[in-house]
Amino acid sequence: MVIKNVHFKSLIVAGFIAGYMMFFIDHWFAGLFGLFGMFPGTSNWGWMVTHHIESILFAIPFAWLPLYKKLPGPGWLKGSIYGFLWWLVLLLIIGSIAGGLGAKPFQMLAPTSAAIVITDILLHIIWGFVLGVFYIPPDVKNENV
Repeated sequence: MVIKNVHFKSLIVAGFIAGYMMFFIDHWFAGLFGLFGMFPGTSNWGWMVTHHIESILFAIPFAWLPLYKKLPGPGWLKGSIYGFLWWLVLLLIIGSIAGGLGAKPFQMLAPTSAAIVITDILLHIIWGFVLGVFYIPPDVKNENV
């Protein structure tokens, strides 16, 4: 189903897989080089469901065709760049401002160490990479391979 140049079936699948891989890699590599292990894990199903829904919703700007076409390279590179930009602009800059103004969800995300910042960057790049690999825009076939 294509609406306004976004292939929604592909987007939902790609966003779900990307969100799961972000969680899985964080859980699998927990403690490696003092990094990872940020997510609460499967013991908190409410958090898991929310994270997967957010992963799909936050993928919508990536799939919007004008943005998708402006990012350089094949799908995996586009996604990796998008994941980094998502972290930089929305989580770091806007999150810091919102947290400083008292928004409780952003106060909880405040980086407390370099390891958390590095982990957060890596996980968002991984999220974007997987998103770019699995999302197939409506007018591009097999570009992501």
